Amino acid sequence: PSTLLRVVSTQSTGYFKQINLSSQMANDLSSTRSDCGTLPRVINVGSRCSELALCQTYLVIDLLKSRNSNLTFNVIKMSTKGDEILDKSLSKIGGKSLFTKELEVALADHRVDFVVHSLKDLPTTLPPGLAIGAVIKRHDPRDCVVLHTKHRAITRLSALPAGSVLGTSSLRRVAQLSRNYPQLKFENIRGNLNTRLRKLDTDNKYDGIVLAAAGIERLGWGERVNMFLGKQDMLYAVSQGAMAVEVREGDTETVSMLSQISHTPTAIRITAERTFMRVLDGGCSVPIGTWSELDDDSQLTLSGTVLSCDGSEMLFSERSDLLPPSLPPTHLCSIDMLHRPGLAIADPLGGRELLERNNIILHPTGIYCNSHDMRRFDVAQGCGNMIAERLEAMGARDVLRRARESGSVINVNQAPSTSNHPPTPTVLQKRPSEECVGTSNNNDNSPTVKRTRTS
Repeated sequence: PSTLLRVVSTQSTGYFKQINLSSQMANDLSSTRSDCGTLPRVINVGSRCSELALCQTYLVIDLLKSRNSNLTFNVIKMSTKGDEILDKSLSKIGGKSLFTKELEVALADHRVDFVVHSLKDLPTTLPPGLAIGAVIKRHDPRDCVVLHTKHRAITRLSALPAGSVLGTSSLRRVAQLSRNYPQLKFENIRGNLNTRLRKLDTDNKYDGIVLAAAGIERLGWGERVNMFLGKQDMLYAVSQGAMAVEVREGDTETVSMLSQISHTPTAIRITAERTFMRVLDGGCSVPIGTWSELDDDSQLTLSGTVLSCDGSEMLFSERSDLLPPSLPPTHLCSIDMLHRPGLAIADPLGGRELLERNNIILHPTGIYCNSHDMRRFDVAQGCGNMIAERLEAMGARDVLRRARESGSVINVNQAPSTSNHPPTPTVLQKRPSEECVGTSNNNDNSPTVKRTRTS
C-alpha cells in the first residue's frame, strides 16, 4: 500500500500501420480526456535514428497531437551502442541497455521530456528515477520469415532445402528453430531493418531472414513476409510488438499527457512477460521466449521457455490467471505519493493533485497505470513470478548459466563446445505438479524438454 499513488490510463483502441492517424483512431482517442496540467508548448522527444525507430516515435507523437493540438513536438535523434556495433551479434556485445542507455541519459539530464522505445529493447529494471509512462497498443508480437526471391513460393520452413541458411542475430530464434528444424543453418545478420532486407536481396548468403512481424509491418513492408511463426514454432521475445514511452518519475504533467494513449490490456500482458524475464535475469545473451494472451479482458495466460543455445534443452511452463475487475477510485485508499521512497517531484503539492485528479499510479513494476487496474497489474506480476519460479525449479538457472558461458553461436548445428564432450541435459526429478512430455524427435538422442501447465 505504501507504493500506491492515484493516477490515469485511458485506453487507445485500434491499430494503424501508417504514421498518419486514421480517422477511426482519432475518434477513439477523442472519446476520453485527461488533464495534463500546464505542459510546455514544445516537448522534446528522444528517438534512435533508424527508420523504424523514427516511425514509432512519430506514431506516438501523432497519437498525442490528436488529443493536444496546441502542443509542438521536437524529435531529437540519437545513436546508441547497439546501433554503432554491427560486426558482432547482440549476445556477444554484452551488457544491457544496448539500444536505450544514451536515450535514458538524455532523459535523466532533462535534454528530452520522454523517449520512445521498442519495449523489447528496454531492460526489465530501469535506471533510478525513470519509469514507463505509457505502453502503446501492441501490434503482432510474432516472428516472421522473409525468404529470398528464389524461395518465394515456399510457405513452410520444413519445405526449405536441407542446408538452407537463415539470418538472425537472436539466440532465442536460433535455439527454437534449430530444435524444430535441424536441417537448417543459421548465420548472424545485423543492421536496421532496411539493411537486413538489402543483405537478403543482394548478398546471396541467406535463403531467408527471421524478423519481428511488428517492425516490418509498421514500415509498410508486410507483403514481403512469407510466413508467420506460430506458438508451436517460436515463442516470441518478451514485450515484442509493443512500444513504451519512458519518462522521469515525478514528471506529473508528462505522465498525465501520456496516460491518454496508454493501452491497459497490452500493459498487463507485458507486465507478466517482463516480470518473468526479470526474475530469471534474462536478456539478449540467453535464449528466453514467451507467449501471452488476454481473453475477454479477464483471463491472462502466460507461457515461458528457457533453452540451451543449440536447442537441445528446453524448459517450458504455462499458467492462466483470472484478473479481478477494475475498481473505481472510491474503492482504493488514497496514499500520499510523497511517501513513495525515491520519488521526487519538483512541485509536490501540484504534482500530487494532478496525479490524484487523473487517477494515476506508479505500479511497483515501474509502469504508470490507471489506479482502477492496480490489482490487475498485481495479478499479472504474480503470474510472471510463478512461471519464472517453476522454470527455476526445473533447472532454468543451470541452462541459462551454460548459455551465457558458451557465448554467441552463429551456426548452432556446428557449435563449438567448451569441453571435449557436449553438455549432458539436466535430468530433474518430476514434482507432483509437473508433467514431463517427450519431444517429437523419435531417436535415442532426443533433446530434453520439461513442461508444466497450471491455472
